[in-house]
Amino acid sequence: MRIVAIDFETANASMASACALGIAVYEDGEILDSFEWYIKPFRRYNYFTNTHIHGITKEDVEDEYEFVYYYEELSQILKDALIVAHNAMFDLTVLNEVCDVYGLDHFKNPYIDTVAISRRVYPELYNHKLNTLSDYLDISLQHHNGKSDAFACLMILLKSMNAYHTYEIDEFMKKIGLHYKYNM
Repeated sequence: MRIVAIDFETANASMASACALGIAVYEDGEILDSFEWYIKPFRRYNYFTNTHIHGITKEDVEDEYEFVYYYEELSQILKDALIVAHNAMFDLTVLNEVCDVYGLDHFKNPYIDTVAISRRVYPELYNHKLNTLSDYLDISLQHHNGKSDAFACLMILLKSMNAYHTYEIDEFMKKIGLHYKYNM
């Protein structure tokens, strides 16, 4: 199964203000790619109050494409893929809302949340934040960088599967008692 980890950064409190998308792709036992797109938010959402979190400014994205430009390529990347994200409801809500801004179809992919997975696999941790898990699992992380966050999310999944001695996602999910959810 193709697994695609995603991580959005937003310009402000609006879930439709995507300003970066990190992606890490895993298939047939290997990581195929890891990258980030800077995204110019739709004009109504193009004000930046989250720069203090991720460091992305309006100037950083003013010459970048809007999300609609990336939609077809993202459709190919996500085709028949399982989406994985850390705090998946955030990333999927951003994805859905930015699609709504442009009148684009939602991605109906199954997804899993590495927060839920890590709570089952690493219950001894005092929290299950991305940076805590990355430290615990010795995963390099530049927190709130989309590419780095997506890659760390993918690595959390793979290391969690390894902890259960399986490389088959369906078997792993059954072992830890979780089910896929589906994006609407």
